Amino acid sequence: MKTKKIFDLDAYVTTLDTIVLDSHESDREEYKGCFEVITKESIFSPKGGGQNADKGTINGINVKDVLTIDGELIHFVEGEIKAGDKASLSIDFELRKRRMQVHNAEHLICGLFHKRFGFDNVGFHVSEEYDGDTLLRVEAVMDIDGIVNDDEIKKIEEDANRAIGENVQIYASLPTHEEAQSIDFRSKIDIEDNLRLVIIDGYDVCACCAPCLKSSGEIQVVKILDYFVHRGGMRLTLVAGMDAVKDYAFLHTQNKEFMRLLSSKREDCASSLESKLIHCNEEHEEINNLKKEITKIYLKDIFSNPEYENKKYIVCFAPSFDEVMARNLINETVAKKECALTVCFDNKNDSFRFVTGKSDALDISLKDLATKIRNDLSGRGGGSDKMIQGSIPADEENIIKFFANLETD
Repeated sequence: MKTKKIFDLDAYVTTLDTIVLDSHESDREEYKGCFEVITKESIFSPKGGGQNADKGTINGINVKDVLTIDGELIHFVEGEIKAGDKASLSIDFELRKRRMQVHNAEHLICGLFHKRFGFDNVGFHVSEEYDGDTLLRVEAVMDIDGIVNDDEIKKIEEDANRAIGENVQIYASLPTHEEAQSIDFRSKIDIEDNLRLVIIDGYDVCACCAPCLKSSGEIQVVKILDYFVHRGGMRLTLVAGMDAVKDYAFLHTQNKEFMRLLSSKREDCASSLESKLIHCNEEHEEINNLKKEITKIYLKDIFSNPEYENKKYIVCFAPSFDEVMARNLINETVAKKECALTVCFDNKNDSFRFVTGKSDALDISLKDLATKIRNDLSGRGGGSDKMIQGSIPADEENIIKFFANLETD
């Protein structure tokens, strides 16, 4: 039955009238309600080679997927089409074009890696990002089986874009088994029959089943977005064509905003930001030192103030504290003083945040205290028998009165 694959040699045919050779309702769970349709010819590239099937319609009915199963090209159509019917095929060429751009860009880059370093492509995947039905971005992720440095990656990208500018021919070839014996080509797997090669003149020859462009100039531009060491080799993410142009425009806009925020020239943004970070780190260290000094002042007051002598429950109001400072003050206090210390801070909208901790020797339950705070002060929070935290919607006077009453209970 073997469908003639028009896309093998000409990826620019976007519509086609043909005949349905076979059709039946699919019994595959993932394609429930679809009809499995085989046509005499097809312009639909199936899922494989690292990318999804073409999108489009047959007789105006959506094609959900296209797969090669037992050598047959099968269209999974979301509606009934009968064997013997005429079939009008139409594909989404914008999506195919953008996939071809990034796929052929990957061939070009992998070909350069292979020529320069002898590395092979050991993984590849094309993905799309959508906003509803609008295609936002097409990108590719590729794996090579060797490691290169930043400068070498940059040089590969420059050479790839130079090859794009040369506008060399790209074409597909279907050599016989005998002809293939004399051709040096890249392939991730051993292929005995039905070999299809995609050739970028002067740069790469690679076994591939996906549609290809007519020339390198149609790639327009390629940009490697990210790369890192992965499983003994490297994983690279790239975009091409308008997706690369849009990425550049996005980064340009971002950099202009950085220039404004940093009051810096375009070429000095990185060094200006580094200086700002150094300054921020210095200020952060200074703030931490000040926090420690403030904590020491409160700690000294707790141990020298006769008001706190022989009290089980001590409440301390520290408006400048944060939670870390409160916990540090509690830990240093209860390590030397047999008490339960409550630190109230961050007074906003007539409500204090609080943290309470106690010394191990003090025989009281902080869980019970948390319950009492909820019941008597409409507080919120909880924790363990060593430390509780939460919020109290009350003023200083009522909080002080609450803890004073605990002393007499």
